[in-house]
Amino acid sequence: MGLAFPAISNLKQNPFFFTAEAQGSVAANEFAFKLSQSGSELFLGGTDSTKFTGNIEYHDLTSTNGFWQIGNFAATVNGEVATSSGYETVIDTGTTLMYAPTADADAFYAKIPGSVALTGANAGMYSFPCSSAPTVTFSWGGQNWAVSPDK
Repeated sequence: MGLAFPAISNLKQNPFFFTAEAQGSVAANEFAFKLSQSGSELFLGGTDSTKFTGNIEYHDLTSTNGFWQIGNFAATVNGEVATSSGYETVIDTGTTLMYAPTADADAFYAKIPGSVALTGANAGMYSFPCSSAPTVTFSWGGQNWAVSPDK
């Protein structure tokens, strides 16, 4: 089952969820993920209020490049603004990587003590000591969403 838009789908078809929604197979035109080290879940047709606290933040979606994208991005590292250029970010549960314009990635990692820009075959990537994992937040124009090394 894929959620890719036709532009990047191997089948060049609409995402499964669009078909389910068009056929009335889901209660609402929403889906949500619970991400966890174990027991992650995909909830189709709304949200499961037992899986989160607080309010849900909604954003306009753009898919001009074939990805699930939202704009107005900003990030902080250890409480300091690292980037606030507002570019669009790809929301993809299937990757472990972060992609960013070079200047923004450089600014982000410059705020992390001990971080190093890698070279050679790893050019464009960074490393930092696990012993100094930073407090990071991401925002898309609303709440700052904390990302911690222990969650």
